[in-house]
Amino acid sequence: MLSGMDPHDDENIPQRARQRFLRGMWAIVDQHGPGPTFERGEPARARLEALGADPDDLRAFARMVAYEALHSALYFLDDPGDDATGSPGWALLETSGGEPTGRLVQGLYEDLDPDR
Repeated sequence: MLSGMDPHDDENIPQRARQRFLRGMWAIVDQHGPGPTFERGEPARARLEALGADPDDLRAFARMVAYEALHSALYFLDDPGDDATGSPGWALLETSGGEPTGRLVQGLYEDLDPDR
């Protein structure tokens, strides 16, 4: 659930929080190389296999990159924002029966095991 909703927004959609969160997620992806993900990724995979790369090695490498991106995304999810600058934050909340329990789900990156 994203916080930072503007109660004066007719649609009551937290646009600033959504934009900030998605910018952060794309920054994580871009750390591993900019550009159209599938337009460049699939031909790169084919070229590497043509050069003799083992498909299992490519999958292992892709899993490592995915782990790093997921770890960064979960770390970013714990970012509470900055009240001093008005930067929106967010929190992942537990629900039961569709209703918030009041408990925050935090520190998921701490339990993400790369050797799973």
